[in-house]
Amino acid sequence: MRTSRVAALLTAGALLGGVLVAAAPVSTAAVSAAAVSAAAVRASAAPRALTCPQPDRPFTPTSITIPRVVGPTRVLALGRDAHGVPKPPPLTDRGKWQFGWDRESHIRAGSPRGVVRLTAHTYPRDGSYGLALGNRLLTRLRVGATLAVAGPKGKRMCYRVVRRVSVRAEQSVPSYYDSSGRPRLAILVCSGVRRGPGDWSHRTIWFAEPVHRAG
Repeated sequence: MRTSRVAALLTAGALLGGVLVAAAPVSTAAVSAAAVSAAAVRASAAPRALTCPQPDRPFTPTSITIPRVVGPTRVLALGRDAHGVPKPPPLTDRGKWQFGWDRESHIRAGSPRGVVRLTAHTYPRDGSYGLALGNRLLTRLRVGATLAVAGPKGKRMCYRVVRRVSVRAEQSVPSYYDSSGRPRLAILVCSGVRRGPGDWSHRTIWFAEPVHRAG
């Protein structure tokens, strides 16, 4: 990705807070939201041993499991907004527990170079709309954790979290948009202080590197 393109994307980064966080989620049954959340909690409470085979070729991520955090959680292949910023999942009861993947980057799990870019929602911590995947990641995902990424036809590989960073919403993070460096996966969510609907003071990003072991 050219430097100018990276700069343009990151200039639009201030909008990420608006699209990654719900001011008022789409109105759906509260029971459904509770069921989705409870299922995610149960899945993370009793994690299975992960297998991390070497994929023979890159594949589109369709779900992610993070032991003791969440999973298996669906990954949605999404485009970008008018500013070139990767779109997050929809503002629905299901969407708030899903990841969005930047399909327009063409960087997939197992790609030899670049960052697999993921996003997730963070909801107000007061619980007024229920919590979301971003809230759970912020409280539980630590450096050293392993993510199991699954794809079509049983494809599977793992990434290990090597870095967690928190930056101000206005700050540029070129490494998140890297398309030519070493292979990594990155998850971005809003964090810090919620200053208003869709307006958070910070972004938290986890960077993870491939893990290859037989299984």
